[in-house]
Amino acid sequence: MRKHTKIYLDWVKSQGLLHHEIICEVCEAKAVDIAHIIPRSKFGSRRKEEQDNIKNLMALCRNCHYAYDFENKWTKEEMQEIHDRNL
Repeated sequence: MRKHTKIYLDWVKSQGLLHHEIICEVCEAKAVDIAHIIPRSKFGSRRKEEQDNIKNLMALCRNCHYAYDFENKWTKEEMQEIHDRNL
């Protein structure tokens, strides 16, 4: 399991939820990906610990993840706003 996925799942558990209850934070379909709002590559070596912070991780279904990463459907700011409402 990837580090950022474990961090997100640990957070979910701390909220009293089960991993199979994780839904996409955008469309509420079943989430299959834990995505970085700000890509890991944007942090640099001195800020590595920030990339996997729960504030930068969000659960997404495959369609929303693709739309965010490749179709630029939402800005980072829009995704952060959605995620902040779900925290």
